[in-house]
Amino acid sequence: MSASLKSKVVWITGSTSGIGKQIAIALARADAKVIVSGRSKEKLENTVEIIKSMNAQVLGYPCDCRKNEDIRNVVTNAKEKWGTIDILINNAGIAVFKKITELNEQEWDDMLDTNTKAAFLCTKAVLPDMIEQQSGHIINVVSVAGKKPYPSCSGYCASKYGLAGFTEVLRLETRKHNIKVTSFVPGATATPLWGDADVDYTKMIQPENVAQTMVALCESPSDAMVEEVVMRPQGGDL
Repeated sequence: MSASLKSKVVWITGSTSGIGKQIAIALARADAKVIVSGRSKEKLENTVEIIKSMNAQVLGYPCDCRKNEDIRNVVTNAKEKWGTIDILINNAGIAVFKKITELNEQEWDDMLDTNTKAAFLCTKAVLPDMIEQQSGHIINVVSVAGKKPYPSCSGYCASKYGLAGFTEVLRLETRKHNIKVTSFVPGATATPLWGDADVDYTKMIQPENVAQTMVALCESPSDAMVEEVVMRPQGGDL
């Protein structure tokens, strides 16, 4: 029997656009209390207003998940308002699609910091409370690029392979505390992540469909852990 999300507090990082935004909306529709965060104030306000218009409960905070100060601000304020964070979805991510010879050091660092280090920092911020209450769920959005290499994707693959490894270790360390840890692995999805890349959006998964799968994952039974979920476009990888 699936668990109800009513009154569950869920923080989705990078939830002002793309997959994250649709996840936040879908979880709010499922009666969760949703914490939205992102770097763009304008996009943040837009997402919050959409969720408020649904008569759902939402908090919105500007947050660069590469910065501990921003993360602490989200966690401290959310706990003051709602007491705890039950589910963390580490979704924030960026991509630069260039050959290794063309990728510069700053672009490499930005992907590793946003896609891997940020998940580590956000996890550390919520984990002590989850351990104390002996419950919680951390979901890391890994991408199929964390399981399979692609040309012109070295930095993104490196960051997502790193996130996949971090997720595995996190599960080993926290399982005894009744904390669920899931690797969520979507394939090509029609979001702004692709930037100017020459891709066919009609062959991709729609972000709303990824979000519905995420809701089902958050509602998984309390006596079982879904360790990994892989979604690919019906036609396969692009």
